[in-house]
Amino acid sequence: MRKRLTYANIVATLALVFAMSGGALAANHYLINSTKQFSPKILKKLKGKTGATGKTGATGATGTAGAPGSSGKEGAPGPAGSAVAYAHILGATSSTSPLDAANSKNVSAVTEPFPGGYCVSTTVPIKNVAGVPDFGNGGPPGTTVSANFTEVPLTIPATCPVGTTVLLETGTGGSTAKADFWVSFN
Repeated sequence: MRKRLTYANIVATLALVFAMSGGALAANHYLINSTKQFSPKILKKLKGKTGATGKTGATGATGTAGAPGSSGKEGAPGPAGSAVAYAHILGATSSTSPLDAANSKNVSAVTEPFPGGYCVSTTVPIKNVAGVPDFGNGGPPGTTVSANFTEVPLTIPATCPVGTTVLLETGTGGSTAKADFWVSFN
């Protein structure tokens, strides 16, 4: 084989030189411009595990209180209660008129024949009664409210007026005493 300088040899040599220099140029530049070019398995391995949580830092100073917010809308009225009748009885506050009519329903009359005894007349039939002392004027600590259905027929002629539904008594330590209280009937 003879060595000759031909056009084909020159072009082949130049192509080889450019190919080698292009690879070197590419090695000096980043060709990856997005994590989308990696498979998800490789990205997961590159991320690593989460480290342990560090200690909590010191608490900062309390900021100033903000301005109060505006009042919200008034809510819808709640459902009617289950009591067929109820009353606020002012035994300690008003002995001349113990029925607080503004805070009562289906109770027609209340009389106080003796201190701590209240004859209550309802306008609807009742089956049971529950009473609690009024926290403001309920009497001394330990004041109780008790109801007696069985003695009403016996006490009506002597103590309670005709039409009395129930006899209620308030007191402490086994003796009757005046007290304000709430009573509800079902």
